[in-house]
Amino acid sequence: MSQTAEQQPVHTFIVLNPMGGTSNPEATREALARYLDAAGTPFDIYETTGAHDECIDDVVRAAVDGGAKLVVAVGGDGTVSEVAGALADTDVPLAIIPAGTANVLARELGIPVDLESACALVAGEHEIVYLDGMQVDERVYVLQIGIGLESIMIRDTPRQAKRRFGRLAYLWTAFTRAAGFSGRRYTIVADGKRTRPRAVQVLIANGGTLGIQPLRWGPGISPHDGRLNVVIVSPRDARDYVRVAWAAVRGRHRESQNLKYLSASESVAVTTDPPLPVQADGEIIGNTPVRVRVAPRAVKVVVPAATQPAAEEPALAAEGTE
Repeated sequence: MSQTAEQQPVHTFIVLNPMGGTSNPEATREALARYLDAAGTPFDIYETTGAHDECIDDVVRAAVDGGAKLVVAVGGDGTVSEVAGALADTDVPLAIIPAGTANVLARELGIPVDLESACALVAGEHEIVYLDGMQVDERVYVLQIGIGLESIMIRDTPRQAKRRFGRLAYLWTAFTRAAGFSGRRYTIVADGKRTRPRAVQVLIANGGTLGIQPLRWGPGISPHDGRLNVVIVSPRDARDYVRVAWAAVRGRHRESQNLKYLSASESVAVTTDPPLPVQADGEIIGNTPVRVRVAPRAVKVVVPAATQPAAEEPALAAEGTE
C-alpha cells in the first residue's frame, strides 16, 4: 500500500555533510529552508565535522529519541549510508538530498540528483519504500560492498580530486590502478556454498547501479528482494576489460565469460590472500576477511511517488537482522 507525505507537518532532522562531493552547503541550506518552511515543516540541521571521533549514529539516534519523524541525509553515498545505518530497524524514514560524487543510491531509487527537485521531493508528495540492508558486524549498509580494484580506486582517490573533477576522478584512479593490478584468489562462501575464483573485483550488491547511467553491475539486482547478489569480475587483459564494459553497455552481462554471479538469502563471506581493502557504500571499512549478512526490510526511504514498490502498512514492520 502506498504511503504519501504526511498531512500534518512532522519534525525533520537534517544531517548535512558540507564537504560532500561538489556540493554548495550554503545553497543547500537555503533550498531546504525554503521548501520546508513553505510546507510548514519544523526542522533542525546538524553539519558533520569529519572529525575522527564524530559518531553520526549517536547524533541520528538522539534526534529520533527527541521526536524526529523524518531524517534527511545531505551528502554522498558515505553520508547517506551512515544515516541509513543509524535508522535501521526504526520506524523513521530516510530522505536523501544527493550531494556527493556518484550518488549511487539516489540513482538506484530514482531520486532526483538536482538540488531543487530533491528538496521538493522531501517537502512534497512522496512514497515510502523498505530497503534491505547488508550487515557487517553491528553496522548496516544499504547498497554495495566491494573488494578489489573498485575498493582500491575508492581508497586512492583524493577528496580534493573528487570535489574538483567529480566521477572523472574515480575513473582516472581506476585506469591508473588497473594497469598494475592482477587478479587475486578469492574464497567466497554464499549461504554455505564455497567457491574460489580468481578475480580483480568481487562485489556484494544490494543495488545494481554503477553510478553512470545506464550502466549496471548486472540484471535482477534489487534492494527490495531480500537477497544479496555476488558479482565476480575476472578480466585477464585489456581486451577482457573492453568485453566486460561492452557487455555492461548492452545489458548482456550474463553473456560475458568474465562476469559470474552468485546469490544469497542469508550471508556471504569473502577472504583473499593477500588481504584487500573493503569498501561499503563508498567508504573504506577495513580489509578482508569480511562477512555480510542479509538484513531484510531494514530501512524506510522516501522516493518519488509511483516509481518503486511501496512499503506495506506500518503494522508489518521491518524484520530484525540475524
